[in-house]
Amino acid sequence: MKKFAMTLTMLLVGSLVAALFGAAPASAAQSPTRAHAIVAPASVPAKKLAKTLRLTKVERKAIRAHALKMSTPSKWRGIAVVHPTGRTFPRAVSRWANMVSAIMVEHNIPAAYLNGILAQIQQESSGDPTAVNLWDSNARAGTPSKGLLQVIAPTYAFYAKRGLRPVKFQTLPYANIWAALNYAKTRYGMAKFASWTAGQNQGY
Repeated sequence: MKKFAMTLTMLLVGSLVAALFGAAPASAAQSPTRAHAIVAPASVPAKKLAKTLRLTKVERKAIRAHALKMSTPSKWRGIAVVHPTGRTFPRAVSRWANMVSAIMVEHNIPAAYLNGILAQIQQESSGDPTAVNLWDSNARAGTPSKGLLQVIAPTYAFYAKRGLRPVKFQTLPYANIWAALNYAKTRYGMAKFASWTAGQNQGY
């Protein structure tokens, strides 16, 4: 009897110890923020962060040299490009196909949308990189649309490629198309390029 009482006592003590010092609840074990201390890094001051993101003179020079080189018209080297209506593109438009195709790769835009983007260029500027819209509401507000894909200065500056954001590059073909496609993709998604390819080439 005495042995049984001692055994029972030991079992009770063991249960109490387990209750007090046992394993953590499952929720705590599954939560990394409770199971392991995670220390967030100190926030980087905005000015310092902006400085680290700033391009060097060499980088800016390289980007601008590339943009100038890409902005030279060239004969299309791929399969025949055709307007969504079935018409052949005028040379003033098709001469930008190589450049547009390269920019599409940069933006991860499927090659199937090339015809649609060229059609939009034809709609917006007829392939003239110096085209300026002087009659719409943007022009009346003092920010006329410019370039191959007719973007206004504020939109251009916001969506332009780093190193090409000054508005003096707004009508440079490579810079203009890069910013315009970035804007269209960001605001409307791939659906906009699909609509252009389907022949719905209206303002955007």
